[in-house]
Amino acid sequence: MRDHTSNYCTIDASRTRCARLKDSLSLRKATLRFPLIFLICLSLFLSASACGTSDGLDERGQSFDFSSIPTNKKIQSMLPQELREKGVLTVGTNAAYAPAEYTGEDSRVVLGYEIDLIKGIARVMGLKTQIVQASFNSIIPAVGKKYTVGVSGFTITAEREKSVNFVQHYRSGMSFVVNKGNPKKITVNNLCGRKISVQTGTMQETDAGTMSEKCLSRGKPAITIRSYRDQPSATIALISKQVDAMYTDTPVGEYAVKETEGKLQMLGKAKGVAPMGIVIAKNDMATARAIKAALQILIDRGTYRKILSSWGVTSGIIKKAVINPKLKSTAS
Repeated sequence: MRDHTSNYCTIDASRTRCARLKDSLSLRKATLRFPLIFLICLSLFLSASACGTSDGLDERGQSFDFSSIPTNKKIQSMLPQELREKGVLTVGTNAAYAPAEYTGEDSRVVLGYEIDLIKGIARVMGLKTQIVQASFNSIIPAVGKKYTVGVSGFTITAEREKSVNFVQHYRSGMSFVVNKGNPKKITVNNLCGRKISVQTGTMQETDAGTMSEKCLSRGKPAITIRSYRDQPSATIALISKQVDAMYTDTPVGEYAVKETEGKLQMLGKAKGVAPMGIVIAKNDMATARAIKAALQILIDRGTYRKILSSWGVTSGIIKKAVINPKLKSTAS
């Protein structure tokens, strides 16, 4: 999970850079033509993430209608005065993780279910949103400085909770993806000696390392772990058969299978289901409480479910917004 750290391009599933809209009236239905368009998208994604872009303060990229959601004055009053006066929630994201966050056809407009959620939350708090693209690993250190919050498929971990606060908004597991038909006959029990792709800095990278160590302890060959800066590259490595399997977040894998139109398939059941969350600075509990309250409003009104349903990712729905949820000691 993007430690739940993951990046993607439209094709596969994780974040996408060159999504073409199937329907001009439905921004959420992005598609990708393989393989040429995907590779073009990937190149656009890499160049865009290097410099960083923003979708501005308008509602471009909004794929859900929030016009019926009024500002909650009580929740708005919970925000720090400086943020209330500024009126803008600056959001750091790595838009390569479809369907959570990815870019549209102009490589600037950021779409995704996490983007819709944070925009809905901002509306409840009476704020506009400014979505700023960045490399995944640079986001958390910049929250509270460059960004008010970070939204990028972040898994909530005990280590991360030492430096930042989280408001849980989803749950997701990790899954393996293989080429259609599973030509290498991969199973979750015969990974020793195999080659797998992961995104750098993700929980999958860490977990794969642990699995490889277990292989060695049993006298078997290590797993060859090929780590890529972004999810699109990890996916391309699988499609081009440079690796035997890809290890990624379950919704990302499912989206990749869908967008590659039969070239990939999921392998086995999801493992390590863990909470995902919105990142807030450790010294900004006021904003964390406001975001928690705003998210709960969306949950209670059914808007939260509608947003996730529109993206086909209801498997990770939660019923209660929580700040720094209690983590299972066995979670990876």
